[in-house]
Amino acid sequence: MKLTPDDLLIRQALEQIETPMYDIAGAVREQRARRSRRIPLRSPQRILAAVIAAVLLTATAAAAVVQLSGGWNALFGRNVMIPDGLATPVRQTQDIDGCIITLEDAIISENDVAVLYSFRYADGSVVNHDSRLTLLGNSNLLMDGSDEYCMSSSGIGSMDSQDPSVEYYYEAFSLSEDPGDRQLTLTIDPASCMEQTDALSAPMDLAAIYRSHPVSYTEDDGGTQRLTALQQQDCTSAVLPQSDQWPEIKFAGVAFQGDILCASLRMPAYDSYDSTAAQIEALRDIRTGHLYYGSLHSYGTDDDTELCETQFEGLTEADLPYLEPQISYRRYTPLTNTGWSFSFCAPSANTLTRELNLTMAEGLQLDQLTITPLGVELSGTMPIDLTSDEPLQFDDRQTPVVTLVLQDGTTVRTVSHSKSLGTDSADPSTVEFGIEYQYQNGSESRRFLQTETISAIRINDITIPIEE
Repeated sequence: MKLTPDDLLIRQALEQIETPMYDIAGAVREQRARRSRRIPLRSPQRILAAVIAAVLLTATAAAAVVQLSGGWNALFGRNVMIPDGLATPVRQTQDIDGCIITLEDAIISENDVAVLYSFRYADGSVVNHDSRLTLLGNSNLLMDGSDEYCMSSSGIGSMDSQDPSVEYYYEAFSLSEDPGDRQLTLTIDPASCMEQTDALSAPMDLAAIYRSHPVSYTEDDGGTQRLTALQQQDCTSAVLPQSDQWPEIKFAGVAFQGDILCASLRMPAYDSYDSTAAQIEALRDIRTGHLYYGSLHSYGTDDDTELCETQFEGLTEADLPYLEPQISYRRYTPLTNTGWSFSFCAPSANTLTRELNLTMAEGLQLDQLTITPLGVELSGTMPIDLTSDEPLQFDDRQTPVVTLVLQDGTTVRTVSHSKSLGTDSADPSTVEFGIEYQYQNGSESRRFLQTETISAIRINDITIPIEE
């Protein structure tokens, strides 16, 4: 086809356009401003201007597709899958006392709000290393300025191994009302730094301390009962390592709870923002050098102190003369005087809710199914043995297998990650339960879904179509 002079002018103009250095934000603002005052096109010059503007707008729109944060890969695996348009880039950054948090992306549905944010130091230093950890305070989500809508939350954090100067956090909040297009505010309490020593030997005569007043606990004894019993022991000779640097931390005593050896330290009530703490990491057998490791337990007392108790199985009173506590200390130091606050809003993605009436193996009754972009939740009731003294728990063998079938015929595997039990069922012989599942991509990565792409859900061998 032969080109006219106007066509040649248009081609030359298009060939001279360079988009990489183009002011995208300015172009978007200009186009928005012009929407209310468009000029009718009559001349070739105006046609040329319109074509150029359209091409620029197309290039702008393509370039303005913001890539999601690399934190999704750091937290959920390199193959994490997030459908286009599901996550909303927020990109708000606040620097408080040289500590920078960026609220990067959010996924909002009719039931949940998931946020991903990052932490880094303004000087680019490493966030965590062996003896020093950076701790962020508690986070909360407000809707329209109130926290009454937030029912629960869960989250994870993970330092990016590719860049030790940044750490990513993911929080998922369950809300009582649809948060779509409403003002959401994420608050994060002030940050602190935890510095920890290596385990230090504390030579002391545990046998003499125990003989000064043998103490036996019951499993139900709380912190005050344990402290009262230990205060009758003679611990005057129990000198802790670095006692001059940590004078507020004392050796509390040694006791037995059945066949479990309990060794305790006493210290001020724990505060992860500004406090000192310690724990007995292990007991070393001075005959062999073998280290016995136990489980840590913390007990509050009536005088605002805390017992940090380490429990060891398989040790007896005959072992006490040969056991040497190995103690590590922790100091929590404030990094910021105030916390962070980010406000944002976005439309919510669809959530699917279905009433069920399914009886599974071992009397498990499924009453409701909820499918969100973040995962699946099953709720219902299960029978309990009223004559049993065993603690109430959910047997993994009872957990239904859940698989999603997408409209293109592919399937999505899920894995259960949270289970809850409640005793407020109308029937005293049953309890209410909830099981939450996450979507998986392969064996190591997580995925998120637009619920519109789901055609059916399989619960064990039962397929439930998702109606339009």
